[in-house]
Amino acid sequence: MRKLLLSVSIVTIGLTGCMSNSYLKPDNLRFQDKTNLKTQVLNVVRDQKLCHDDTVDKQNCPINFYVDDIKAASFYINNTAQFYLKPETYNLKVKNCTDECSVCETEINPAEIKDAKILLSVDDQGLPFMLNSDNQLICERQPKQSTNPEVAPAAPVETKTEVNLSADTLFRFDGSSLSDLLPKGHQEVLDVADKIKSGYASVRQINLVGHTDRLGKENYNQQLGAKRAATVRDVLVQNGVSQNIITTTSSGEDKPVTDGCYVVQQREALKACLQPDRRVTVEIIGIAK
Repeated sequence: MRKLLLSVSIVTIGLTGCMSNSYLKPDNLRFQDKTNLKTQVLNVVRDQKLCHDDTVDKQNCPINFYVDDIKAASFYINNTAQFYLKPETYNLKVKNCTDECSVCETEINPAEIKDAKILLSVDDQGLPFMLNSDNQLICERQPKQSTNPEVAPAAPVETKTEVNLSADTLFRFDGSSLSDLLPKGHQEVLDVADKIKSGYASVRQINLVGHTDRLGKENYNQQLGAKRAATVRDVLVQNGVSQNIITTTSSGEDKPVTDGCYVVQQREALKACLQPDRRVTVEIIGIAK
């Protein structure tokens, strides 16, 4: 019995040690959803070469991998991941930061490289680079940040931008689901997704707020605003925006931009007058390019 208990203890300790190893797989994986549009698979592997001063058990130098300026994962040695992308050309970038940041980036169509596979590694100076089939990809290196405070570039400034999407353009009347999205409204959300991905160096937060006009019951309007904000979120996520940075909420009828149009009596005219109140606001907080 004692031998059995000892064996169980040893196995438990071994399992705990494996589970506590935070370097076995990439951190913060993105682009993991395979859809009808995302048919291109990109395989990314980091080799076993460590940065200077790193050890297998203590790795302070992960290689951060970016797709069109969206951080897709942080790779430790021997990490592997598959990403699902649309079949088009992307800006791929690798970065690692210890005392200062080293960046290497290039334009690649995954369909045009062998086995759609990229190997990540670091050189003897710890600078990250990418390979395909043992051929180092030509990449453009960004200059290192100067340590001289007199010539150091100014720190990037975070900005807050708000975009108002008309609910009448987004959805069919009284609709809120993906199936209720109108073609023009769907395109407007896609335009916002493109703006987020291509217009920002980094995005910290996206706040989606659904608004309605004063017509109808207050509780119903609150739910309608929430559902519309959630649908806009789903479309953004389907098109490459990280769900982790998106929040959704509803203000219902509480924050109108009109005066309520109380002097308008005719029903259709009243609905037209209240149209600006029916909207989804998209607040983007990040560092613009």
